[in-house]
Amino acid sequence: MAVPIHVDSRSLVSFVFNRSKRDFSDRDRACLEVMRPHLGNLYRLTRALDEARNRTLPCGTTDLPLTCREHEVMRWLAAGKTDRDIAEILAISPRTVHKHLQRIYEKLGVETRTAAVMRFVNARH
Repeated sequence: MAVPIHVDSRSLVSFVFNRSKRDFSDRDRACLEVMRPHLGNLYRLTRALDEARNRTLPCGTTDLPLTCREHEVMRWLAAGKTDRDIAEILAISPRTVHKHLQRIYEKLGVETRTAAVMRFVNARH
């Protein structure tokens, strides 16, 4: 049974379920049909959030005293990436990411990742 949750001119996103011994019941199909619009909304909201997080901001689009590279690190940190993820994305070592974060914390007067992200996000809006 295929359950489409998003269709546009470029893509079709669906869940496909298989059973080997018996067919899906009318109740199974009815339950999935009730969930389908909610799954579609969740998919679209997730895509919109990913697109918003991945938009590149010009360097210095905040009033924060950060370098361009520190802005990049903060953008990925705000997107929920780990030090290792950020290192892979920016093609640097995790240790370099850690050093950038130490400098960012000093410049922003914070002690945690969460506090740094909050300062960064608030400065962008």
